[in-house]
Amino acid sequence: MASATATFWTTAFRRTNFPKLEYLIQRLKDAGVPCRLNGESAHAPILEVPEECADTAWDLLSEKFGDLTLDDAEDDHPHFTKFGSVRP
Repeated sequence: MASATATFWTTAFRRTNFPKLEYLIQRLKDAGVPCRLNGESAHAPILEVPEECADTAWDLLSEKFGDLTLDDAEDDHPHFTKFGSVRP
């Protein structure tokens, strides 16, 4: 019988709103990183990833498009509009 191992989740993003958050969720999925929304901070939904994937999640914020990094881009930047403008 296989032994189940527990997944320890850690906060990846807690100050990012939709549609940028939806973009980040899709990028994590594309990278094979599981993620989940788990409540809300005072600012935005809380997105969690498994502890062992936290570095990959943070690396996404340094990706560049144009003159900006994802971290620098506003949550409603036109780059993210195809992901919707409000929380699904």
